[in-house]
Amino acid sequence: MSGLGVRAQNQIDLTLKYNTSLSRYEVYARPTTGFSRAGFPWGSSQITIVAPAALSNAALTVTAVAAGNWSDNSRLYAPAAAPALDFHGIGSTGAAIDLTAGTEVLLFTFTVPGGGCLAGIRLFINGVDPDPSAQTSGGDFRNYTYDGNDLLGQNNYYGTNYGPASPSCSNACNLEAPALQWIR
Repeated sequence: MSGLGVRAQNQIDLTLKYNTSLSRYEVYARPTTGFSRAGFPWGSSQITIVAPAALSNAALTVTAVAAGNWSDNSRLYAPAAAPALDFHGIGSTGAAIDLTAGTEVLLFTFTVPGGGCLAGIRLFINGVDPDPSAQTSGGDFRNYTYDGNDLLGQNNYYGTNYGPASPSCSNACNLEAPALQWIR
């Protein structure tokens, strides 16, 4: 796609989670309120994972779950525009998927070189992280999702990222104990 097109009226938001029991990262899509569609023709897409530059310069191990065959198609390590970061453009040519407003769908999972959870791994933030420029070697790592029937790429369904900026590497519960009282 040459551009990101205009935002489609219906949006698909993304989040990144770390599954401690399976030792993997998981990327979910969630259609916005009012956007439900059986057999949505998920088309050409890119979801970029941003990692600390300290991570080994190697592809992420990606396992596709829904909306096509996802793979770490483009990588940029410590570019001049963001020397402390690496960028991994995970792409898919798409496949039909059932979408229900407000309901998460697991798109793909990945592990990092060496395994485990690494603090600072997150989704690319469109409009905040570096846009294509000489300082990114011309690489376009913005998130986008198109309808497979939108052959000209005129309607980008990507909305925004939600949830924590970077997933927690622990499965600790955040419980608040009630206050103790003396009974007489």
